[in-house]
Amino acid sequence: MKFCCFTPVPWPDLDRRPDAWPFPSDTFDASRCATCYDAAIEQLVYAEQCGFDWVGMGEDHMTAYGLTPNPLLLLSVVAARTQRVKLVTMGTPLPLLNPIRVAEEMAMLDIQSRGRVIAGLIRGVPQNYSAYNINPHESRSRFNEAIKLVTKAWTHPETFAWDGEFYQFPKVSLWPRPFQDPHPPYLLSANSVTSAEQAAHQRAMIGAIHLYNRDAIDRIGESFDAYRSIATADNWVPHPDTFTVGLQTCIASTDQEAFDKLRPALDYQYTKLSGTFNNEKRKIAAAGNGYGLSPTEENPPTLEERLEAQTVLCGSPETVVNQIKRLQDTLGAGVISMHLQVGNMPFESVHESMTLFAQSVRPVFPITQDIPSETRV
Repeated sequence: MKFCCFTPVPWPDLDRRPDAWPFPSDTFDASRCATCYDAAIEQLVYAEQCGFDWVGMGEDHMTAYGLTPNPLLLLSVVAARTQRVKLVTMGTPLPLLNPIRVAEEMAMLDIQSRGRVIAGLIRGVPQNYSAYNINPHESRSRFNEAIKLVTKAWTHPETFAWDGEFYQFPKVSLWPRPFQDPHPPYLLSANSVTSAEQAAHQRAMIGAIHLYNRDAIDRIGESFDAYRSIATADNWVPHPDTFTVGLQTCIASTDQEAFDKLRPALDYQYTKLSGTFNNEKRKIAAAGNGYGLSPTEENPPTLEERLEAQTVLCGSPETVVNQIKRLQDTLGAGVISMHLQVGNMPFESVHESMTLFAQSVRPVFPITQDIPSETRV
């Protein structure tokens, strides 16, 4: 079993629910943002001491939900202050970016960290396509071409030309190329069966990092099962670390204390930080572009409903251990990503969760070996 300490680096000071997307930045304060970055870096550095195997950050654009339009900048600081943990992007919206630039920057981090990068690549959320003025209907085709381009740039030592449907580069020769051979492992989306099946053909890892809806576990289970079916048909068995699931997490001395800490943080998360995403997603869905990503439920589940649906980890260490074991039985996931910085939760509460994890949760679960590089293509 492996564990990831994940943070989206959320803005903790919204005083109202914005009435439109993108978020207006009229209340942004650069000094306050600097303290958020400092806290996020300290959290991920401390995660290595606490026994986490991975640390991760999200990538978000034009939103207070996450202050990381380029998480590699912060992960490079974490890399310089750690020795062991894998560094994961969760995830880089590849079709919205220059694939060659993504390949270059991730290669830099992989070399700086001596081969600790896991390349979490995604299509991106539909509202970002609107903001970037890119047709969401092209998202999957763009992603499929872009990841092929990144792979070739990482593995091809000779200069080559790329003349694709969406990307054209007359001459490509990547300097630097990654530390890992043949390249950093991919972590792709498990948010749909189609995405999971495509990942299986590449023998990439898959994950679902944000479980918002009441039926999230059922949907992720379908994706994981679809992946396993492809692997079985191709006569190979996925490594346990192939499957990642991410959950908002709060660990405290007692169940009630954890509930009392997580409840207001979830309220801030869903009524302020992500409160305007749905309208934009529904506009895009109504346009018939076929993006295929279900919006968050109009009335977010309560904490009790989330606990019943297995979409959060919350309680005493003993309770959280039992919740993790139940998830293992349900999904067979080998990596649990803990989203500890939920909404405006104070960093002191995050630190307490991490300390209790180190003392009483991590020791319960045996550490699995990494996926051998020769099983990746």
